[in-house]
Amino acid sequence: MKWTSQTTFIYVDDLPAARFFFEEILRLEVVYDPLWACVWRIGQDSFLGAVDKQSQRGLIQDEIIGGTLISFTVQEIETVYSNLKSQKCIEEISPIRYLEDIGLKSFLFTGPEGFKFEIQEFTNVELKNLF
Repeated sequence: MKWTSQTTFIYVDDLPAARFFFEEILRLEVVYDPLWACVWRIGQDSFLGAVDKQSQRGLIQDEIIGGTLISFTVQEIETVYSNLKSQKCIEEISPIRYLEDIGLKSFLFTGPEGFKFEIQEFTNVELKNLF
């Protein structure tokens, strides 16, 4: 098998609110928009998509939210943290923590419809090159 990219889809009740969050707050680039869903670029070959639950066009019917953490890897985590902390729509933003054993700085926040997000920056060179 040869994998070419990765996309994570979340199913939301309010697609316009999700669009605002991902485009205006996180400033992600829209790469595909069939109107009942939207896909944003995270990295060269990684994407995040949101599907309008009400459209009945998604491949699954998701009724339960939970057990999902969407992690974005960045450079200059302190700048990203400061930018997101200043946004009034960001809920439950944690302090930046440093996991010395793996060489990782990260913080968590709650986004649209209760989804959990992590912003992370690797300080371990091997992991930084991998991710």
